[in-house]
Parts: sequence; structure tokens; C-alpha cells
Amino acid sequence: MLETIPRMRTAAGIVAELKAIDPDTGVTEYFVRRMMREGVLPVVRAGSKTLVNLDDVLALLHSGTAQPDPIPTAPGGIRRLDVKLK
Repeated sequence: MLETIPRMRTAAGIVAELKAIDPDTGVTEYFVRRMMREGVLPVVRAGSKTLVNLDDVLALLHSGTAQPDPIPTAPGGIRRLDVKLK
């Protein structure tokens, strides 16, 4: 039984493949690199290149990502800390 070979690409290669599939895609190289850096997409290091499986990217785009809600801040960027005193 022959397994399929993973379609490993660099971030730029991923975006090029996505643009070939959908010329109006909103996915950028920055987005792909950030997902790689944050560990959302598993990567393989090959020398100086960092590769990701194209099928993993397509699955991620299909299912979406769950982003935590940002911590609300008061005007001026200061947020309240609830301190419990004993």
C-alpha cells in the first residue's frame, strides 16, 4: 500500500498554491507564518527552510481557529485588577 506524499511547502509556497486555487484569497504569507510560529500548524525544519503540509493548512482554513477573546481594557490601556486581601 502506497501512502501519499505530503505536499510540504514554505509559507510563500502555501500562499502561491492558495492563489492558484482561489485568486481572490485573503490568506497572506504573514498569516501563514504566524500560524506556524504560534504552533497552530505543525512544521518540519529542513535546513534553513520551515515547511508546512498544504493539506494541514487547507484543513485549518476549513475548520477555522478558535481565538480567545481579548482582555477588555479601559480607555488609556489600563485594566482593573481584582485583588483579594486576606
